Amino acid sequence: MKRVAVIGGGVGGMTAAGELAQRGHQVTLFERSASLGGKAQAVTASGVQLDTGPTLLTLPHVVREGFRRLNAEDLLPRFIELPVHCEYRWLDGARFEAHRDLELTAASAERLKAGEGEAVRAFYAAAADIHRVAGEPYLEAPFYGALEYLMRVARRGLGALWKGSQLPTLDALGTAHFSSRHLREFVGRFATYAGASPYQASAAFALIPHLERAFGVHHVVGGMGALSVALGQAVERLGVKLQLGATASWREQRGELLVGPEGDAQRFDAVVVNADPLASLGRADEPLALSGYVLLLEAERSALPHHTITFAADYPAELNALFAGGAPDDVTFYVCHPAASDASMAPAGKSGLFVMVNAAPLSAAVDWAEAAPRLREKCLAHVRELGARDVKVLGERTPLDLARAGAPRGSIYGFLPHGRLGPFRRPRIRSRVPGLFYSGGGTHPGGGVPLVMLSGHFAAHLASQHLEARA
Repeated sequence: MKRVAVIGGGVGGMTAAGELAQRGHQVTLFERSASLGGKAQAVTASGVQLDTGPTLLTLPHVVREGFRRLNAEDLLPRFIELPVHCEYRWLDGARFEAHRDLELTAASAERLKAGEGEAVRAFYAAAADIHRVAGEPYLEAPFYGALEYLMRVARRGLGALWKGSQLPTLDALGTAHFSSRHLREFVGRFATYAGASPYQASAAFALIPHLERAFGVHHVVGGMGALSVALGQAVERLGVKLQLGATASWREQRGELLVGPEGDAQRFDAVVVNADPLASLGRADEPLALSGYVLLLEAERSALPHHTITFAADYPAELNALFAGGAPDDVTFYVCHPAASDASMAPAGKSGLFVMVNAAPLSAAVDWAEAAPRLREKCLAHVRELGARDVKVLGERTPLDLARAGAPRGSIYGFLPHGRLGPFRRPRIRSRVPGLFYSGGGTHPGGGVPLVMLSGHFAAHLASQHLEARA
């Protein structure tokens, strides 16, 4: 039995802690807040339940497999698959629906503009191919370096190597398939899942719409916060020692790893840090991925679908302003209405609405004392335009809140994957310090609950290899 410390009780940290405990190690998990879950938290107010972080689940099999490895399938909340993934709207009245059923998606595109139905089929075929040649090799194992990754690509054939090396930007991929500005913006939206711009990020992000169509978009009954609670229960059941409200740090001293709150550090044989690694790697000055402004609302029971996105009038200008560090007046709105699929998320006659607007990481260019009230009014006006009535504010989160929770300058994902070689620059799970590993959305393979669970799984695997080599 070896002593392992996990710093940070988000989804990645809990997954790593649970798997290491399952392998027989003595694991202590330090979490500076009073509860586990990291960004995947929830709030309940006036009977309305709303997530404060991620609001949808893809790759459900990855999550189920993660709980299976912890012998915790009995704790896993139920998933509800959404037949309509999202309704997209534009200020000129255009609308488009992405469905699990490809033919329904194509029909929606055809109603938007003649000929775009066939273009949708071609786009999703291209996205599936991108996943095969780039996504599968990236997700199937920890990332050790470009050469090792390219060897995994090459096992899919020399054609896969060529295709992977020729990927354009995500916007260029959308432009190659669609003549409609609206559908090009639909494609580009998936770069923002990683806080990136479609005009600078690789077309590799097209694997996201493919995965959504192939495996579905799901709501977790009780919200994503319920998933965090279940994962915490699994970890505690495995005997992980939880230290909540404990702000811990690590240091290396004469070849040993010391971890704990200031003045109470103890020696551990391995450490998993479930926090953004950029500062620890000396990369704190790098450009960062986007942050966000979130408003949590209560309203009369609404007829809104589960997910709605309304694009800014000038989407490229909005993104250009954000990546220049500004706060544009013309913004894109994302609205999640979980009671549309899960009546338990709100009392009878009520709805909870999660509204999010992209924001730049913290900088001197934006004063959030002024920006937050302005965005609040924009969000309230928008949901009223969507038909919400008797709207009340339950909560609000700005980049300042995210920064206080540990996000670098409030950036949700930290690392910004711009450029053709962007994915190769993502911080790796294995650090240069022997016995120190990272998990979470800031490291490989990226953000989103399933990928963060994968990062925790990979970190536990690498830490176990390290411990076995020292045995």
